[in-house]
Amino acid sequence: MNDATARAVERMLAADPLWTETGTAGERIGLDRHTLLHAGPPFADPAEICPPILNAAAAALLFEGMAGSVEEARALVRSGAVTLRPAQDFGVVTPLAAVVSRSMWLHVVEDAGGSGARAYSPLNEGGGPALRFGIVSGAVVERLRLLHGAVGPALAGIGAVELRGIVREAMEQGDELHGRVGVASALLTETLVSRLGGTGEVCAFLKEAGQFFLNPWMAACKAVMLAADGVPGSALVTAAGGNGVRFGLRLSGMMGEGWASAPVAAPQGPDIGSPGSAPRPRLPAIGDSAVIDALGFGALALDAAPLLRAELGAAAETAIAAADRLLCADHPVHGRRVGLDARAVLLGGPVPPVCLAALHAAGEDGIVGRGLAWHPPSCHAEAVAAVDARSRAGFPDAPDRRA
Repeated sequence: MNDATARAVERMLAADPLWTETGTAGERIGLDRHTLLHAGPPFADPAEICPPILNAAAAALLFEGMAGSVEEARALVRSGAVTLRPAQDFGVVTPLAAVVSRSMWLHVVEDAGGSGARAYSPLNEGGGPALRFGIVSGAVVERLRLLHGAVGPALAGIGAVELRGIVREAMEQGDELHGRVGVASALLTETLVSRLGGTGEVCAFLKEAGQFFLNPWMAACKAVMLAADGVPGSALVTAAGGNGVRFGLRLSGMMGEGWASAPVAAPQGPDIGSPGSAPRPRLPAIGDSAVIDALGFGALALDAAPLLRAELGAAAETAIAAADRLLCADHPVHGRRVGLDARAVLLGGPVPPVCLAALHAAGEDGIVGRGLAWHPPSCHAEAVAAVDARSRAGFPDAPDRRA
């Protein structure tokens, strides 16, 4: 780790993410009605948009009342009348194929450590029909109406939620905080339900939403990364995600501009389906939840999740072995190494892994499996080259917002 990366890591270690409030994307980030936010790097052209994200965009436009049918909604996207943009360009992280539209409610996570960093994520839809699975149906739209008509407004009044204590306890009980978040979600749900009075439609939803912790945790990881952003010469990863076609990175020293991206393979691991059934085609890696692994949790923390480690087999052992060679420093609270150094990959280090669900490539069957995906090494080479070029050009350091 060079000196610039070390400075960025110091900012990362000082960050303290706190879920402070909930509000709509229109209110919190000024999102307009003709823009939808998606995971990963930008698409080169509307024709490149993968079927699951196109489906999610159609469901979002039906929810917003901007289209009367799925085909009309898809046509708005294909024509460019509705624009899809990378969520992380707005400080937002969104899971799998989920898109964010103006009326959708977001978790707001701020760095209480003083950097001023703020990140956002949409509410988790729970199991069953869900936008993040990349399917479009009446049931998905109805779930959006419940989530954003009742759950979001209810959460707006619960006050701040401290996440780091939940993280510590959940990891002690077998969560690695990406592929497994069951313990963390139960702990968070207990807090939320208590503050909401314990009964009613919203509490019933939360009690059944077994992965509800994942989305505010994604925003927490992103807020920590943003606290470390803007150090020239730093190769610390501050953005990571896949769009179902390409995987992208941004480093602290890229000063919040541009993406380094490359085509990416699908997650490899166990299939979901009837025993003996033929494997269904998997979409290339998708989702901004890759920020969790890039921070040092998820695939790089599988040693904390023995059940998931056993399920993923030899690939999990490869991921665990990569952690010490890729991550920068011990976290003072979590007691684990954090911070992904892109230069370590170029210097002969292992390829960074990500724990991900696998979506059906055609956008028809939702989740078809789970497993590990791996960063394309060329992303790291391109990103480091961009950082070095900016440093040679003499761009000034971004101010440390703690000063």
